[in-house]
Amino acid sequence: VPGFLGMQVMCPLEKEAEFWLVTRWQDEQSYRAWHNSAGYHESHSGIPKGLKLVPNSDEIQLFHVVAE
Repeated sequence: VPGFLGMQVMCPLEKEAEFWLVTRWQDEQSYRAWHNSAGYHESHSGIPKGLKLVPNSDEIQLFHVVAE
């Protein structure tokens, strides 16, 4: 997907059954274009059955990269 830089899947040490997805994007516009696309819905169709997303748990935060 244009603008997609990568993703990490993590779980907190104290809550190993909980998963966090952190995606990196070239810019906010790239993310928004993907989020409003058919590709977004297709990517979520592969979520395993039984895995539940917590309602209203998604949060978008924007960061400046200061070091890599």
